[in-house]
Amino acid sequence: MKKLFRDFMKHQTPPNSPKLFEYSPLKAGEIRLLKLQSTDGGASSVICGELITRDLSKSNSKTEYDYNHEYEALSYVWGDESASCQIRLDDCHFHIRPNLAVALRSLSRQSPMERLLWIDAICINQADNAEKNLQVKQMGLIFQQAKGVLIWINSPGVTVRMDVDVQTRHAFRDFARHHSAGRDPKRLADILDSPRPSVLYDYAQEGGHWPALVRFFDQDWWQRVWVRQEIAMSQEATVLCGYQSVNWERVAALSHWLNLFMSDLDDKTRKFGARHRSGAYSGEDLQDFRQTLQRGGDLDFQTMIIHARNCEATDPRDRVFAVLGMVKDDGDISPDYNLTPAEVAKQAFQRLATLNDGLDALIFSQNPSRREGIPSWAPDIYSKFSAQPSRMSGRSSSLYSASGSSRQAEYSFSADGITLSVSVGIFDSIGKISPTFPAGMSPKKLDDSMRTLRKETFSWLAKMRTDQKYEHLMRTLTRDRDIGGRRLMSNVYGLDWGKFFRLEHSGVGAVTEFQYLSRAIRQLQAPVDDDAECRAWLRLYSESIGDRRVALTDGGRLGLVPAATGSLDVVCIMDGLDVPLILRRTYSGSYVLIGEAYVHGAMDGEIRAEAQMIDLE
Repeated sequence: MKKLFRDFMKHQTPPNSPKLFEYSPLKAGEIRLLKLQSTDGGASSVICGELITRDLSKSNSKTEYDYNHEYEALSYVWGDESASCQIRLDDCHFHIRPNLAVALRSLSRQSPMERLLWIDAICINQADNAEKNLQVKQMGLIFQQAKGVLIWINSPGVTVRMDVDVQTRHAFRDFARHHSAGRDPKRLADILDSPRPSVLYDYAQEGGHWPALVRFFDQDWWQRVWVRQEIAMSQEATVLCGYQSVNWERVAALSHWLNLFMSDLDDKTRKFGARHRSGAYSGEDLQDFRQTLQRGGDLDFQTMIIHARNCEATDPRDRVFAVLGMVKDDGDISPDYNLTPAEVAKQAFQRLATLNDGLDALIFSQNPSRREGIPSWAPDIYSKFSAQPSRMSGRSSSLYSASGSSRQAEYSFSADGITLSVSVGIFDSIGKISPTFPAGMSPKKLDDSMRTLRKETFSWLAKMRTDQKYEHLMRTLTRDRDIGGRRLMSNVYGLDWGKFFRLEHSGVGAVTEFQYLSRAIRQLQAPVDDDAECRAWLRLYSESIGDRRVALTDGGRLGLVPAATGSLDVVCIMDGLDVPLILRRTYSGSYVLIGEAYVHGAMDGEIRAEAQMIDLE
């Protein structure tokens, strides 16, 4: 039967048809590079190239070998589509995904000569885990040694349009010209809103430069986890918008400016139909990482793991592996695609526990469902944060000290790596609880939800004075922070909650919950007319309560707790942790970590609870 099938296939395949490409093994320290041939860039032109090898260990001194093997590294989005596009590689068939095919077609057209490129999907044998582990381990070095990084910004499935690319380039050129001329922020914002008309585009009718900028910063590339390393390690970088290009430094400058001066950036992003939060936020982070490394500084493993958690990854393990090439304190963690995601998550947590000399990383786990076998104490690397943690970096940035102690809790891991035994002090349990606040609510819906919540929580706190009710609720909903990231003022400085909120009943002044709070903090008698400040309070509320619930403990404490929290869950403090934790007891007597909480009256070491050893699973 097999012989008949082979004879049949022999007659179906033309005798001169190229065969499928097969990789040759790499030696230690070697990488492959793609020699991309130039084409006319037409849709019918065949993308052709050949693979050569280079020894990265020969990069310490510039020899003729090095100059002949200078290469550019491509940063792009793989996409979810299958590898359905065929190219010719060493005169053999090779299949790649559509977004890479569009990028290569563009690159082959832009240069009249061959280009030497490093591209992960082609230069790494993705079917060989042993090779992939070694190549991914040296990706930081690969991007560092590249003479430039080419960023193909277009998302998979997005058609390259010349008019759109020109609009984007014009927007960056306008910004760079006026920014370098020292225009004040308001004038520069006006220019982005109403630039001079162009022959190609009527900006006055189309929202100025904003449609192009929002579209640019909404590309999937900004969400991808691997671009953090690819940009941070780069010497030079260029963003390719189809057949147009923008220097990365211009992109970074605009990202910084938007973060600093455009308080309504989120509103602009929504107005022009973006799918994601603006990539300008990521742009500033990427440049900060890059400059830190260029100055000879170090990036913190915990900070980078937290950052990577909010990025997109085709493989969940990449939320850990993608940061290893940027940090020096990764310990004995190495990319290993033979490990399961659960094993990688546990390995990352244990490394964090060693680095922090404690269990600080529990704050960032957010894994009460124990997804795919990952213990509740380890990070859910399958998904982004459902709710924004109380802080996004190390202990030094904390505003709280719930344990009241710098001493670290006793803990140990079971031999199988599933159970974490730890000393905690359980001091309360959850009684009443509100519905969950969805993340990303519109301002009006958020304000309406808060009005409803205020009535509900005031009924819970019926025995308190009105001003006390307002204070407990508002300090809880903001996690006792103001828009500058500081703790809210103490009442001893004259903050009279009742005085300002009583204006609600007089029919004068503030009309939204955010304005009530803003007036209370600023202690103003006149209505708040500062739109930027009100938007800042709106963002603070939204970030604080998104995917959380308000709860009243059996001990009468108001708190902001994870969405997965239920009645009868318990509240505990742990030595060395700055915030309380919510736990759920299982039928076996062990506990599941639900997540961190803000509990009013328990954030500054006020609670003393008897320590006991429990098992977290």
